[in-house]
Amino acid sequence: MGSGKTKLGKKLAKQLTYSFYDIDAEIESQFQMSISEFFQAYGEDEFRKQETEILNAIVLKDDNAIISVGGGLPCFNNNLQTINKYGVSIYLKRTIKELYNRLRETPGDRPLLKGKKDEELLDFITTTLMDREKFYKQSSYIVERENQNEKDIIKLLNLS
Repeated sequence: MGSGKTKLGKKLAKQLTYSFYDIDAEIESQFQMSISEFFQAYGEDEFRKQETEILNAIVLKDDNAIISVGGGLPCFNNNLQTINKYGVSIYLKRTIKELYNRLRETPGDRPLLKGKKDEELLDFITTTLMDREKFYKQSSYIVERENQNEKDIIKLLNLS
């Protein structure tokens, strides 16, 4: 959450002339509601189920796609294994401090952050990242912040 997956994913897809998908945007489009509204109406379990269904549909229909997934998606329903089976996964690694500054400035429509004060936000990011890192480290590639641009990633993937 807050790593810049969507912005970088769009640039990378354009550079490679691949399709671009954002799982959250797909859910919003399919259900005609924001992610916050979806969480309120259906809860996190249903959200995770929908993420998985949409991911599976995309990987089966489009071989040349960049998919931006929410920070929790790789941690549920064997989704990271699905991504690695059909393509490659890239963990855009940022420091806790950088994530905190980015999320504090632009909390957006993030139901898991709703109502959190500064200290609570920092605690949430720290705890969540520690819990999720074991999944993220199973990614095909781990890209440190200084290499997070489309040219470096294309070079890393040997696509140029």
